[in-house]
Amino acid sequence: MTNVAPNLCEPLIHEPEQSSPAPNDQAAAADGRLILSQLAHLIGTWTNQNLPGTSAGGPEKPYSYCVMPLPEDKLQDGSDNKDGYILKNFSYYEELTFSAINGTAPNRGGTVTQVSNTLFYEQRVYFSDGPNKDALVHAENGSLLFLTDQAQQPGPYGDGNGPDVVNNVVTVKTPATQQFNLVKQMSVPHGNSILAEGFVKPETGSTIGAPKIPDSSAVYPTNLPPGVTTDQYKHKSVGNLDPAFTANPNLPLQQAIASPNPQPTHFIQLTVDNRNGKHNIDNIAFEQKHCEVSQYTIDYWLESFEGDTDDKGEPVFNQLQYSQTVMLDILLHGKDKVMFPHPLTNTLRRKT
Repeated sequence: MTNVAPNLCEPLIHEPEQSSPAPNDQAAAADGRLILSQLAHLIGTWTNQNLPGTSAGGPEKPYSYCVMPLPEDKLQDGSDNKDGYILKNFSYYEELTFSAINGTAPNRGGTVTQVSNTLFYEQRVYFSDGPNKDALVHAENGSLLFLTDQAQQPGPYGDGNGPDVVNNVVTVKTPATQQFNLVKQMSVPHGNSILAEGFVKPETGSTIGAPKIPDSSAVYPTNLPPGVTTDQYKHKSVGNLDPAFTANPNLPLQQAIASPNPQPTHFIQLTVDNRNGKHNIDNIAFEQKHCEVSQYTIDYWLESFEGDTDDKGEPVFNQLQYSQTVMLDILLHGKDKVMFPHPLTNTLRRKT
């Protein structure tokens, strides 16, 4: 049966409109209603589309790649698999929607309030090639938080227990306590729950020029037991469609912003890592035994191009690139736990 390609025209999240607070109103910082900082540029839906002036970037030819190692003791012909794993590497396209909640999530500290200014997101990923083209291969949801500190208002509802002291605050305000200003919370239906912290860079404004996206590192497992090889990573096959991308999964990102393609004029970088703050990752019992997620990192680059400006001449960010690496502790032949990198990269354009 042929898979039916998804309709990528509708956002995955439908947040009801409210005016208090306005979800992307930067002026809200003046009265403490909502401060999204650079996260406001993410609001909307992002999909794989051809880059302006090119014939690549869309679902048929995306600037994306996924390296996916899987535990497998038997090969398709029934013989023993000496390596104990196979590859399921592929290019993909996706739909990704970010939506601001109409409110905040304050964390009260006694004399200071930490505010989680929140975006919810939904993601759906589809094969762009191979024998199962257009099939859904991955789904997740979660949130991004931009953390700020505010003076704490007295009373259970910030009203000071009386109508005449609405603007009162606790007079002793401690310094900011958070080391990181960005948090990503995510839930994946394999049975994984991830919490990671990091930074918005820069916190306001943007950096001039194009980002320098590095080559991927640690693509291959490094602690293989005797007799297990990385040969699968080096040869083109149905499970390893592009060895050049397998060796450097960031290569599609680099190609997307390399000449003669359009060059970004400004960018913003968001980065999180579960090791910031020493956060553990939760896995269900089956995953703990067979294929446990042990580390998580991701870098996002929001990019603006020549002519992408608002009525004040400020950059508008219509392209989103990301490089994500999940570390999987895979059990080989029921006895050896080996850490495998599972990188994913993609280049998306704003749909709405």
